[in-house]
Amino acid sequence: MTDNIVHSVEISRIINECKGVKTIIFNNKIANPPKPGQFTMIWVPGVDEIPMSISSYHESGDWGITVKNVGECTNKLHKLKIGDYIGVRGPLGNFFSIPKEKSKNIVLIGGGIGMAPLRFLSSELKRLDYKFTVVQGAKVQDDLIYMDEFFDYNNNDLEYRYCTDDGSYGEQGLATDIFERIIKAFNENDTKNTIVYACGPEVMMYKLLNICLKRNIEMYASLERIMRCGCGLCGLCALDPLGLLVCTDGPIFDADILKKLDDFGNYKRDFTGKKIPIK
Repeated sequence: MTDNIVHSVEISRIINECKGVKTIIFNNKIANPPKPGQFTMIWVPGVDEIPMSISSYHESGDWGITVKNVGECTNKLHKLKIGDYIGVRGPLGNFFSIPKEKSKNIVLIGGGIGMAPLRFLSSELKRLDYKFTVVQGAKVQDDLIYMDEFFDYNNNDLEYRYCTDDGSYGEQGLATDIFERIIKAFNENDTKNTIVYACGPEVMMYKLLNICLKRNIEMYASLERIMRCGCGLCGLCALDPLGLLVCTDGPIFDADILKKLDDFGNYKRDFTGKKIPIK
């Protein structure tokens, strides 16, 4: 269920996650609260409206969005203070499906700001008493987020693994390298019983998809595209050749869909709708 009405909300808390990344907390009590993987359109008056993954939700009605300062609108969001107001439209899109069987080997794999929806998913899995492993990758230590929160995971019989490209923190290498090390220790039955949730750089997720397809591992990925509307009108988030829209058909897609998308890992659209290569 989605909510396409703009709600004016007051910022109640701001958390500095790392350099250039902040989490903004606001209260927005609605009839159908968000689920892990869904996104919201954030309106900054006088600037723009942009899509943001929902990084946390509490039954009190508190939502969290984690914002990386990368453009005009996100820069304005970073300048806002507690007590300022923004517009919120959502939750929108589909969400991560949590397996019924608690015996599944659940692995969450994220990179950079892609950790935002996985943080929401991890908190829900923890609340429901699932066991799981989280792998967070970043270029350098200063790009890692949610570290204080995730340190508690290892104290609750959950596994959390960090990796950095330069080895400045955790294991050196890519998140996909860590995943391959994890499944290398699995037997055939363990591998078939594994489910992967991913969000981050699309090049990373494309490599992860190929690993999962080769080993017949269930996988779900959260995709990011430019969106003007968030409700299927502008077409900027279309995925060829299936014509699926990230805003209404996603943002979560499973491996069976991802393998049919020529755009996945290769192309996205700019604000004019022109296809450009994914770097």
